[in-house]
Amino acid sequence: MAQAALVQGEVRRGWSGSLIFVLARLVKSPGPALLAAFLVLTLPANALAHGERAQEPSLRLSTIQWYDTKWSRDQIEVNQELTLSGRFHVMANWPLEIPSPAGLSFLNVGVPGPVFIRTASIVNGVNGVSSMSLALGQDYEYRIVLRGRVPGRYHVHPMLDVRDTGPILGPGKWVSVTGDAAAFTDPVTTLTGQHLDLARYGLGPIAGWHLVWIAIALLWLGYWLRKPLLMPRYEAVQAGDGDRLITRTDRMAAAIMLALTLIVAIGETVLTSAAYPVTVPLQSNQTKVPALAPSSAQITLVPEQVTYLVPGRTVEFRLRVANGSAKPIRFGEFTTANLRFLNRAVVKTESDYPQDLIAPAGLVVRPDEPIAAGASEEVSIEATSSVWETDRLTALMSDPTNRIGGLFMFYAPDGERSIVEFSSPIVPTFTQQMRDAR
Repeated sequence: MAQAALVQGEVRRGWSGSLIFVLARLVKSPGPALLAAFLVLTLPANALAHGERAQEPSLRLSTIQWYDTKWSRDQIEVNQELTLSGRFHVMANWPLEIPSPAGLSFLNVGVPGPVFIRTASIVNGVNGVSSMSLALGQDYEYRIVLRGRVPGRYHVHPMLDVRDTGPILGPGKWVSVTGDAAAFTDPVTTLTGQHLDLARYGLGPIAGWHLVWIAIALLWLGYWLRKPLLMPRYEAVQAGDGDRLITRTDRMAAAIMLALTLIVAIGETVLTSAAYPVTVPLQSNQTKVPALAPSSAQITLVPEQVTYLVPGRTVEFRLRVANGSAKPIRFGEFTTANLRFLNRAVVKTESDYPQDLIAPAGLVVRPDEPIAAGASEEVSIEATSSVWETDRLTALMSDPTNRIGGLFMFYAPDGERSIVEFSSPIVPTFTQQMRDAR
């Protein structure tokens, strides 16, 4: 029983938390236990958590909906390219309390540190190196080209940084980078025709100036460390002798250190300007990006009731669907918060897509029959997944805007796809009602 309890605790806390817990139980003295805890927490460990799960549900459900995301490869070597492509939809019913990308946004990539370099970024055919403004209710197509830099296994996401909102992560997939980090190169040709390797360019002077400033800091720190420290100074202040703690010698040392700092700073600036006379300042631009052409299909969704069945971890929709297109249509997919619910009678699962982002129960549609052109029907839909709970998406019940958003994808018999934005209030329930209402 004790061993089973330890295993369960390890799952909840992680290996480091469990080791600290065990050490605290075995070691009676708090000193060794605290030292052991410090050593454990400072040891390197693999971070396997998905950072997007820490974001608020309203940010994931009602802002940016990513779809058609593709990773060109699952494994690359250092200096090889990885292409990340797909589309995203900016929700028209954007939450009022969240600043929208209509102000300022930037297409980025979510990875744990500078383990890749980005060589190209394209949004709807426009260079995405600058910030941009995006229109609500529109779709955008993107392509990001990365190159492997540091060997390892990384969760790679497309990401949109929105001013005053922060990063909004797209779906992620594990990508392995193999090879030798020392072999990485980043060759460029400057405007003056000089060929450089940015991976190593200027490292010598940078390291040298860091050492100079470290030496100055240690000199200043050493001057004061040679004097009595905390308790003697505290006692002097309490005795009313605080003015005598700073001597005339201390003031002279401070003046010399200030002069030395200014001389080194000015000298560093002059020498660097002489060594690199031609420079370009960091650019701060904003690009206009046109949206994709809107879909020609005239399909409207009117939510009659949307509930979250707590015991079944199921979102239940009762919708009125009006098919104004010239072809019969069927529900094929509902995607929200990077989670896909597929009607497998219509859409097949891609083998290379992250399976943890596809709900095993799929999308249950009743009645699951084509909706004729020009017809209007009431449809009940169930989207069941434990991810509603494990990803904290049900915490939206406590949000100021208690809504669920996403994209419904319809398919015609010839395979033509129509995408319709969906947004509606949602109410939690503990009893199933929709199926009985049919």
